[in-house]
Amino acid sequence: MAALSRAVALLRRLDKTSPERQRGVDLVTFRLRQLVDELESAAFERDELALARVVAPALLARLSAHGAELAGREVRWRPGRQGLRWAPSGRASDGAGRAWFRVRFEDLTTHLGPQGLSAASVETRELELEVDTTTSPWRLWRVLEVDGR
Repeated sequence: MAALSRAVALLRRLDKTSPERQRGVDLVTFRLRQLVDELESAAFERDELALARVVAPALLARLSAHGAELAGREVRWRPGRQGLRWAPSGRASDGAGRAWFRVRFEDLTTHLGPQGLSAASVETRELELEVDTTTSPWRLWRVLEVDGR
């Protein structure tokens, strides 16, 4: 009987019209937006403590090095994006509580330096993000750019 109730619960979550499934989609959307917003804010403010809350140590080291390189050239990195769509990724995670998501957005990042404002042309980017879902906010572990845009 317990196996049957688990099967029914699973079918409810898979049903696209199910309120349970929609609540899960809404929660993932909220958490991913929260993660991206906090990343953008911490990078813009050059707040490494805030960045450490949402980025795993290996990735934090790379971001810090990039930030230091830009600061050395007196360039201010202003990350930005428009929209955020996601889908589950087919990748398997390396750790418990981690999940991969495929995220799509328009990149509006700019750089402000001695030569003025520099902005690459707005382009749609697609990334695969591995996030730790056991923390709040979620924590970013790995980022892979999707080829073939």
